[in-house]
Amino acid sequence: MVCCAVCLCCTSLVTVALKGVGLLGAVISIVLGNGFESFIYWSTFFISGFFLFTHVTNLTQVLESKVPAIAKIHLGYLAIWTVMLAIACIYRFIAWNFISIFSWVLLFAFLIDLFFKYRSSPSSTAAPGPATPAAAEAGGKF
Repeated sequence: MVCCAVCLCCTSLVTVALKGVGLLGAVISIVLGNGFESFIYWSTFFISGFFLFTHVTNLTQVLESKVPAIAKIHLGYLAIWTVMLAIACIYRFIAWNFISIFSWVLLFAFLIDLFFKYRSSPSSTAAPGPATPAAAEAGGKF
């Protein structure tokens, strides 16, 4: 139970970091960024803000009961935005700018959030558990 509380705390902190860096990057990208980066930052600010709002107000369970695929949608959002940020970071190797710092910070925050979200998601190909306690102690090999 303590591990779950720590993971929820870490997830909340990472979501707050996504929202904050997204907003700061969005404002700075008005001057220094391009359209693709502005899209990434502004959408990160609003989408992560939505997920943070549902988490803080305990609406996540209600939302998941109404829309069962919301966990997969959140995981897909994290994966797609991670790929887009990786593309932006690769582009910023060629044309370095101050905004690239925000891209790297946001990329690492997305990777951390993606790691926690993927670890907490249930496996769709879960095998049945061992039949006896002896088999469980042996690692399910017998």
